[in-house]
Amino acid sequence: MRQRKYISSGGLAFSEKEDMQKLAKQAAKGWHLQDFAFMGYRLVRGEPKQVQYMIDYRTLDEAEEQEYLDMFKHAGWTIVCSSYGMYIFVAPIDAAPIYTDADTKQDKLKRASSFIPKMALITTIMTLVSFWISQETNSRTISVISLLLLIVAVCSIAMTVSFSFRMLKLMRKGED
Repeated sequence: MRQRKYISSGGLAFSEKEDMQKLAKQAAKGWHLQDFAFMGYRLVRGEPKQVQYMIDYRTLDEAEEQEYLDMFKHAGWTIVCSSYGMYIFVAPIDAAPIYTDADTKQDKLKRASSFIPKMALITTIMTLVSFWISQETNSRTISVISLLLLIVAVCSIAMTVSFSFRMLKLMRKGED
């Protein structure tokens, strides 16, 4: 019987809540989050447990990180994995949620989306410049690079729109 498996992510900008629910359902079946994987998560087999997962976004130095992790630990949440400022925590199903009001949820969304509009702008400019260069030089290599940049730019713009929509929804209804 296999001991590891991969599940895909819906994209944290688009389906953060659904991803965390999917991880909780997997834990109930005995598959527990081990780490982030390319466009998803790596799970390991264990005992079925009723747990909840939560993701948070922070850019911390080493000294801040330990204090941050201790704060979650005291609230009943255990760090499972982290990558590039994304931290996933697990807690028993009856543990109090970390983000309970609109203000803290808005802060979390702002931290999560802070770099994405900048990336969208930069990749859009790079895409336009590379398309112009490819037209002037008739270079297939530059055309391929332009296409790849276009894909990244479109994804960045989509993530920016998604986070903006979530922020508006949160401001209007108080829920994400």
